[in-house]
Amino acid sequence: MSPLFALLPLSFALSTAMAAVPVDIHAPAGIQACTPAKQCPIAILSPGYGLAGSDYSFVTQHLNRMGYLVVALRDSAGGAILDRDAPVSPQVQTMARVTSQSISAVIDEAAVRYPQFDWQHLLLVGHSLGGDSSAQFAADNANRVSILISLDSRRVTLPRSANIHVLTIRASDTTADPGVLPNPEERSRYGTCVVHIEGSRHNDMQDGGSEQLKARITSAIDTFLAPALHPKYACDRDSRLE
Repeated sequence: MSPLFALLPLSFALSTAMAAVPVDIHAPAGIQACTPAKQCPIAILSPGYGLAGSDYSFVTQHLNRMGYLVVALRDSAGGAILDRDAPVSPQVQTMARVTSQSISAVIDEAAVRYPQFDWQHLLLVGHSLGGDSSAQFAADNANRVSILISLDSRRVTLPRSANIHVLTIRASDTTADPGVLPNPEERSRYGTCVVHIEGSRHNDMQDGGSEQLKARITSAIDTFLAPALHPKYACDRDSRLE
């Protein structure tokens, strides 16, 4: 049995040879059925600034139940500190480029070590800076990304591609930079799903948020990732918190 199978149910830290990139890996049930001939799907989860991958257990557990192996970065800022007195967007975009390279480092090593998983058709999930980092990775590695789920990312342009299916869940208390979100024509052309949760706050899109908000987020993810009762990449309705 591979050492990965022995450790996956509890998660573990992976430091690549290229760069020290601490991650936690969380396995779904039935992981022993994964083989090079029948690979399991993978989600890369990138946290918001000042948060860790472990702060999104509601997303991780939901994806595990859907059969995904979840690789959660412990940090999306690469140790960088945001200067609140300087323009934020250029700083976030720089952090996103660094994290994109970190994600590549993790994947390049893990793909060789663990061929039981599908490293060529990734699901990327990220909140805030993590969503921006995911969008940057998709721009840098479009041939490796199939799906991107953004929880209120604001600074890096989301993909416009028929080959990358995008769901972005939007909070009420923020505004994305110009050009980050696709316009109505682009949404129609590429099938981009934009779900607004009225009354939600950007900073609450993690484990510390309300149970109602977390349920709305997982509902949108559920609909988009095609459970049996929905067409693939269907878009949930906008909703409102009570």
